[in-house]
Amino acid sequence: MKFNWGHGVFAFMTLFLLLSIGFIIFSLNQSEDLVSDDYYEKGADYSKQIEINKRSAIYLDSIAINPIGTNINISLCKSLENSGDTLFVHFYNPSDKEADFKIKFPMSDEINIPFSELKSGRYQVKMSWNHKHLIYNFEKEITIN
Repeated sequence: MKFNWGHGVFAFMTLFLLLSIGFIIFSLNQSEDLVSDDYYEKGADYSKQIEINKRSAIYLDSIAINPIGTNINISLCKSLENSGDTLFVHFYNPSDKEADFKIKFPMSDEINIPFSELKSGRYQVKMSWNHKHLIYNFEKEITIN
């Protein structure tokens, strides 16, 4: 049997359909998590978040997050230590919702979190606290190896 243009068209269409079906199966198996569960509500209240960020800007140099040994060390300056009662820390992993980690601490000068609590990858560390009925927050990006 001789290969002619009809066989070429059939081979091309078959290959195209197989690749399309393979791509559809691949895309259906991917995670479609939003950035957060209440994504739309956070978007509607974004002006409040801008105010919180402006108010929190004075504390950007008052917080340090450093890996030391087998822990992540969060250091707060003395003025910040007395500014609230509870510090909420959220380790947000953009690529894996299951790797997110939330914890709260009393406001103290130094907080240690063991690496064993976190998977390796990139995290956004989001901290928030209340002081005189106002919300403050701080964000920094770190990478865990």
